[in-house]
Amino acid sequence: MEKGELHPGDQLPAERALADQFQVSRASVREALRTLELLGVVETRAGGGTFVRQVAPDDLARPLQSLIARGHTLQDVIEFRGVVEPAIAALAATRLTQAQLAELRGQSYADEDTRFHEVIGDAAGNELLTTMLGVIWDVLRASRESWLQTNTRAHASIEAHHQIYQALAKHDAEAARRASADHINAVGEGILKLLGGRNG
Repeated sequence: MEKGELHPGDQLPAERALADQFQVSRASVREALRTLELLGVVETRAGGGTFVRQVAPDDLARPLQSLIARGHTLQDVIEFRGVVEPAIAALAATRLTQAQLAELRGQSYADEDTRFHEVIGDAAGNELLTTMLGVIWDVLRASRESWLQTNTRAHASIEAHHQIYQALAKHDAEAARRASADHINAVGEGILKLLGGRNG
């Protein structure tokens, strides 16, 4: 479907045909179809047959929220953020406008931390990525606010934002990816230590 070969409303081939096409077992095909159905990409209709749905970002956010609500570790959530946010920063570096760059320049304080990341998300121009990231941000909100309470931590976050901003200003996708990854790793480790200390 991602290649444009299938469109909303199209019926998928039978399990046996898919298994032959991808050289996998029918059990693997069933598992893949179950996952796609959970994500809202396909639907199984009464009377048989699996059909492609119209996929909007919110269709994927809802099942992601339910998966997270069912149980996760903070480590899992931070790792997810570490995969997605650097990719968003790299996209933003190639797509952001002068107006977005000017807004980022103004987001220097810790209490504007969320807006800094939102502008980068808008600049990336990929609604699916930013919708999924928004779900993760909701989960992390309380722990991130605790982390930013001290001046030292807030200063470190501002410095990291400056590094990301510099890369974006140069439209350097790789530098933006690296700066974003370094920032998320540092904050993630800090949050885990903070909560570990609280529990210990």
